[in-house]
Amino acid sequence: MNTLLQLTPHDPLIARDGRPFGAGQGNRMRGLPWPLPSVVAGSFRTALVKSLPGRDFSGTMPQRLLNEVSVAGMLPAHANTLYFPAPLDCGWHKETKKIFRSAPQPVDDSSGTDLPDGLQPVILTPEQAPEDFKAETPPAWWPLEKSVEWLTQSAHTYPPEWFTEAFLGSPRSAMRDHVVLEVHRGAAAESELFATANLHVTHLPRHGVKTDDRKQAFAQRFAEVQLTARVSIADGSDLALPTPFCIWHPLGGERRLVHWQTSQTVRGWECPVEVKNALDQTERVRLILATPAIFTHGWKPDLTKGPLQSRGLSLVAACTGRWKAVSGWSLAPPRGPKPIRRMVPAGSVYYFRCEKGAAAQLAELWLQPVSDLEREQRDGFGLALWGTW
Repeated sequence: MNTLLQLTPHDPLIARDGRPFGAGQGNRMRGLPWPLPSVVAGSFRTALVKSLPGRDFSGTMPQRLLNEVSVAGMLPAHANTLYFPAPLDCGWHKETKKIFRSAPQPVDDSSGTDLPDGLQPVILTPEQAPEDFKAETPPAWWPLEKSVEWLTQSAHTYPPEWFTEAFLGSPRSAMRDHVVLEVHRGAAAESELFATANLHVTHLPRHGVKTDDRKQAFAQRFAEVQLTARVSIADGSDLALPTPFCIWHPLGGERRLVHWQTSQTVRGWECPVEVKNALDQTERVRLILATPAIFTHGWKPDLTKGPLQSRGLSLVAACTGRWKAVSGWSLAPPRGPKPIRRMVPAGSVYYFRCEKGAAAQLAELWLQPVSDLEREQRDGFGLALWGTW
């Protein structure tokens, strides 16, 4: 059974990257633009045990949490509607502000591409884009309605006004300087300074608005968002979510407190009707990652295992960003540092051809993890948005 959670940070969050930080390693903590799925999953599992009377982390409890508790998210929501990361097949012309959607294009043998497995390049045709096209970064977070339109409509060119104030930017990051206090003196230790990068995730800047214009009200410059996640506990498990579930528990670095509680329905977690109808009438399927994914073959999903197995899919093209590193620390035996894995970033796009009539079944995988291994799936890596191309 799936349960939605609402996360309310008390302070700005810290989402660390993998660079060294600590005594003798570095005094400047580098941050990510958004917390990783595994950070949210690990924090929730710990909060779940703390909320269950008489339970602790002894014995097989750490392994049970990994095997029986699945977490998806977190994603921002505004006006009770989900927001998704910008897809990488979006091109935004810097001068005209026109918006273009790239797509796979066949090439002849003389083009000299080195794409593997006969894949097609994802490009803009000369008819679509102006000469000397230079893409500008689109808004970071897209509302559900616009995302569905991008996923289902056949248009490849959009007017400048398509990006409205409903689109949101990345959370503001601010560096904070800290000092180390000596316990016996209660004063700052000499030469012990360090800095952290803090994410203000409760309010995201609106697109097209000057956020530093104090003449406008704060609500006109920033949109208040709620953070939402979906949790699922395996059937037959005695790790049932308490009713009601309401607890203060840290998330991310520096133990920044977040209030976790069960949430009402948020639009977007279920597959929209427009997407179902579009999938029912196509053989060309597009997959956009709503969260980073981890595949055993690096950038390429394995169609012989995991949720994509036996779906009748054949990969035509891919539009992915540069890989990102993820590691961490394991509290389950054997305890210690986790090996570094490569993530495909959120917003990456995969283009498939599907056997006739088989695309309709992909609606059941809306916002379901499509990473190859079950461990990454239970941590929420690779939540899928489905559409056509």
